[in-house]
Amino acid sequence: MNDIVSLDDYRDGKKALKSGHLDAVKDGLKARGNRGRRPVSFDRMELGRLLALYSEQVAAGHWKDYAIDALPGQALFSVYRSAYENPDFVVAKQIAASGKGREFVIYNGPKRVARHESLLEVLKHFEPLRERARLRLQSF
Repeated sequence: MNDIVSLDDYRDGKKALKSGHLDAVKDGLKARGNRGRRPVSFDRMELGRLLALYSEQVAAGHWKDYAIDALPGQALFSVYRSAYENPDFVVAKQIAASGKGREFVIYNGPKRVARHESLLEVLKHFEPLRERARLRLQSF
């Protein structure tokens, strides 16, 4: 409690910021060298699909919060059950392992559960969760 933290320490690279839930995502890019450092972001259509899925799950009571992060070589969309936990899932858009094109990867904690070149194909992983949400909303 007595430590005073200065942001200048972190900006100069003297200390590393802690981001425990992103460690597995970062490890996926270590072997890719400089190719993994190009800027990557979600386009409007991709972000719209991710937010549509998120809003369905919020309405069903499964998810409570989300975050969008940008790391060198990847963009991350993380969803949470509460604001005080690690994310349930992280959807990452990153440079493909071949160095050409983009790929989408879903992480559940440190475990990679789905990977594809198309966001629609990766989001099929959430179909069972979406079906439960539809059934729950129909019961009201």
